[in-house]
Amino acid sequence: MFFTPSARNSIKSSAIKNLEVNQATNQALVTFNNNRQYLYSNVSEDGMFDVIFGNVKSFGKWVNEYCLNDTDVSSFTLA
Repeated sequence: MFFTPSARNSIKSSAIKNLEVNQATNQALVTFNNNRQYLYSNVSEDGMFDVIFGNVKSFGKWVNEYCLNDTDVSSFTLA
């Protein structure tokens, strides 16, 4: 089940429209402001903890650090 931290967090992002995470599968579903959507798999547990427990000040920086710039993470384009 995906959890949507962007729904309960007032962080506004210039790049991220919506962020959903699934801690059980270590996946993140990211919708960018241009409506492109990607599923990232193998996101680190530290990253999941940070975003679920509100230790994030920027969703864009979180996606950069734990999804885009982590070589262990794989991505799949959804839309």
